Amino acid sequence: MMPVVRAGLAAVLLPCCCLLQADVFGAQDALAEIGLSARSDTNGLVMPQPPELPDRMIPFGEHDPSAAFQPADRMDTPEEMRAALRELRESMAPFFENHAPPLPSSRRIRPITTFDWRIATEEDWTNFSTVLAGAGEWQPVRIPHYGPPLGKTNTFYRTTFNLESWDSTEAVFVRFRGVDYKAHVFVNGAFVGSHEGFFAPFEFDITRCVKPGENTLFVHVENDFPTLGAVNDPGYPDLMGDKLYAATGPGYDDPNAGWHHCPPGMGIWQPVSIEVRPRLHVRDIFVRPLPDEAAAEAVIEVWNCDVAPKELEIHFSVRGLNFEQSVASNHVLAVDAAGEGPNWYRARFDMPGFRWWTPDAPWLYEFQATVIPKIGKPDHANRHFGMRTFRLDTADEPRGRFFLNGRELRLRGANTMGFEQQDVMRGDLDQLRDDLLLAKVAHINFLRITQRPVQEEVYDMADRVGLLIQTDFPLFGHMRPNQFAEGVRQAAEMERLIRSHPSCVLVSYINERFSTAKSRGKVHRRMHRDEMERFFAAMDQAVLSQNPDRVIKAVDGDYDPPAPGLPDNHCYTLWYFRNGIDIGLLHKGYWQAVKAGWNYACGEFGAEGLDRVELLRRYCPSNWLPSGAADDRSWTPDRIVRAQTAAMHEHFFDTPDSMEEWVSASREHQAWATRLMTEAFRRDNRMVSFAIHLFIDAWPAGWMKAIVDVEREPKPAFFAYREALTPLMANIRTDRWKFFSGERMRHEFWICNDTHEMPSNAELRWQLEIDGRVVHARRSPAEIRPNEAVFQGFTDIPVPEVNVRTKGTLRLALFDGERLVHDTAVELEFFPRPKPLEVAVHVLGQTDGPAARLARELNLPVRETGTVWLIDDFEAFERARAEVDRALEDGARVLFLNLPPGRYVLPGSSESVLVASANPHFLTRKTGHEWVRDFEPFDFRFWYDQRAGMLTPLASGKFTGGPWNPIVKAQGQNAVAERAAGRGRVILCQAFLADRVTANPTARLFVERLLRETRE
Repeated sequence: MMPVVRAGLAAVLLPCCCLLQADVFGAQDALAEIGLSARSDTNGLVMPQPPELPDRMIPFGEHDPSAAFQPADRMDTPEEMRAALRELRESMAPFFENHAPPLPSSRRIRPITTFDWRIATEEDWTNFSTVLAGAGEWQPVRIPHYGPPLGKTNTFYRTTFNLESWDSTEAVFVRFRGVDYKAHVFVNGAFVGSHEGFFAPFEFDITRCVKPGENTLFVHVENDFPTLGAVNDPGYPDLMGDKLYAATGPGYDDPNAGWHHCPPGMGIWQPVSIEVRPRLHVRDIFVRPLPDEAAAEAVIEVWNCDVAPKELEIHFSVRGLNFEQSVASNHVLAVDAAGEGPNWYRARFDMPGFRWWTPDAPWLYEFQATVIPKIGKPDHANRHFGMRTFRLDTADEPRGRFFLNGRELRLRGANTMGFEQQDVMRGDLDQLRDDLLLAKVAHINFLRITQRPVQEEVYDMADRVGLLIQTDFPLFGHMRPNQFAEGVRQAAEMERLIRSHPSCVLVSYINERFSTAKSRGKVHRRMHRDEMERFFAAMDQAVLSQNPDRVIKAVDGDYDPPAPGLPDNHCYTLWYFRNGIDIGLLHKGYWQAVKAGWNYACGEFGAEGLDRVELLRRYCPSNWLPSGAADDRSWTPDRIVRAQTAAMHEHFFDTPDSMEEWVSASREHQAWATRLMTEAFRRDNRMVSFAIHLFIDAWPAGWMKAIVDVEREPKPAFFAYREALTPLMANIRTDRWKFFSGERMRHEFWICNDTHEMPSNAELRWQLEIDGRVVHARRSPAEIRPNEAVFQGFTDIPVPEVNVRTKGTLRLALFDGERLVHDTAVELEFFPRPKPLEVAVHVLGQTDGPAARLARELNLPVRETGTVWLIDDFEAFERARAEVDRALEDGARVLFLNLPPGRYVLPGSSESVLVASANPHFLTRKTGHEWVRDFEPFDFRFWYDQRAGMLTPLASGKFTGGPWNPIVKAQGQNAVAERAAGRGRVILCQAFLADRVTANPTARLFVERLLRETRE
């Protein structure tokens, strides 16, 4: 068992995330606000600790030239990605074959592809019969049709269709694959039925309402505000309604709203058809695989249109779908007479020597059924299925391990937000196939179909490709109490939609459940926690009634833990700054507080990477783009609707000076953040599932956290993610990337294995390079365990002697004999040994405060008076203010260090300074100040904290007010600044210097500037 600490101690280790200021993004970016919100505090949770690593050292030893290796050539270009996609498409081609014999046609199906459409007016409700007859101004639309209006609104669809005659043994149905949101259907003026919910297919028997020849189909579609209470379109208010819809959809072609997927649009967004079929027919087939018994069971739902029971036989066959095999041929199932409406008949059959459905070999079978009534025409139907099991172990500690076909599995995935739906809506199934194959190119083994069920074509394709799927119920944050029963009903519909697909292994009920205290919207319009727990229990029963084998994760991204089952928390610590957990803690091996004894998941993480300049220029409105060279210099991504980079970048990188620089810097950050977080997850054996947010963008500049843009061009983060997902990989963890000559480098070597492979002759090789030349190489045995990350040992590498700042590379490789399995590298920098500082200081502060510790760490002589004052106690300064003022008049330098939040009047100005708390891991030196002009862009990022033994924030605060010359800034405000006072200088330094200067060369160089630099 790993050691744990109670959530109360976790709060000491990890200050709560800052809440979003109202004007950071503007009122409309609700998702950013949610991302920046703190999670609720819940008792009974424990904070997972880093693993206790043995004190195992990797010997430095003599240089072994035979251990040196040539690193592998990594995929890092779009051309290489496309070549890998072509190769995978070819290798997967056999799984797209169809070997099952086709069934005879028993239904006459007429697709309805065009309608007249208009938005309802108030006048329509007083004379609805004229609307049914076609009154008003209409416009033609094609199906699928999706988009505005949003909110509480109504639209009408009207069309005509022709029918040939049918006989008394047949019935006529109108079938909808999906209408968003409520559909009220009329045929020839007669109301035939209603349906609520955007994702499920539904149909109505319209036999009594239609006639041979021309008929009229009219659909009244209702929209509503979603339960989340966020519309994400500036043209509409954010109100909490009853629509079961989260925050993702297919989107529509409107750059100001529809590109960004979140607006809850409406429409007939899936196919519509008129079908003439036998009055006794197959409504649905579900095949439940029973691999442990070498068998399967089919549930054949037969619908009887008549009140009178009908005698029938059911014949069934089972064939290989993408391979040649006949399991059962024309078996006869003796059944009782079918009553009115639905009837469920079960057929159990043996599957001797069956082929497993696996991600690498997704073999499929087809179940074929024929319903033969005693009087009337037969009906034929089929359903493909795969022989696989998937379960979540909740019995053995740690609870929460996934097993696919009896073997433990870790889910490594990505979120989707519309691209797959758009593929289907455009009729481009080849693109859908390639998109899902592209996930496998990236070593992704599952997709989270984020916050909504989608078209069945997506699940069909995942079955063929061998890609695992998590399907989410469409709730975000809240649930309305009055929609309890409707939610349970739709949960059953969701399961019916996906249950036959072997790719669909997991469902969740709500995205980012909010606590009552931190709820968006009115508490009196949402379920409280106890009501939500009962809702989950009811949904469980509805889902399991449709499929007893379904694995359920109730909440994806829980802001009100604990939830039933596997804990899942979202983490955007390198975007929505420190969301979830501080990056230093995550990098060290901590995680957010969860239920004791459980593994855990991270359903979302990521960062924004702007789209390519040429893509933005090709698609985006002109007012989003710079108008010329002068405008380019002041351009920021704020001009792109819903882009977050302008607001978030100051936590992570300098402000760029042009559109091209913004794009480059954001994409570089996205890749860096992706690698750092993914590798941390890979090293954590308790992290059984994670998914980057997100995979492919559905629209230009739509949701630019995507690692592949709308034109299927990969961003650098795609390659970073692919590399960090290498199933069997070498890994280096370090808290330091910069060293002084004479130090010894202590890094952690790991082997992360998501497979059950065990190389027979595993060996580690590592090498240190300076300026591209190998200066030291060694080899040592490797310890590998299946489906586990294993710590290999600490390095003890002496830092080479250098006279100037020098770049180096440490590489680690896993070999199987002489075969290179995988290699990785970290980029390092070496600095000359620091020279003693000949500076005497006077300290005003606590005995073990920042000022005293800094003096000790720098071996500075402490005097009663001096030309340099270090002050961390403002009350002590107030008592000695006259003495300090005299020293400044004589030319002294006074450093105020890490003042607590508050308002202060410091020497050099009568204007007060407001110090606010901050906890940045990056400070920008791009201020123009000469003391930092020769520092490099990331010299003020990730300073190692010797006292904590890990990465901690670089500063305790930031400040505004008064005349200052900024030196470095934190989150847009001063972190360190200076000004004249008398003939001396006053420096307010909120950056942490104590505990940093001996282990961070750039921190040491910075302190030297603060203590010794002159300013003309």
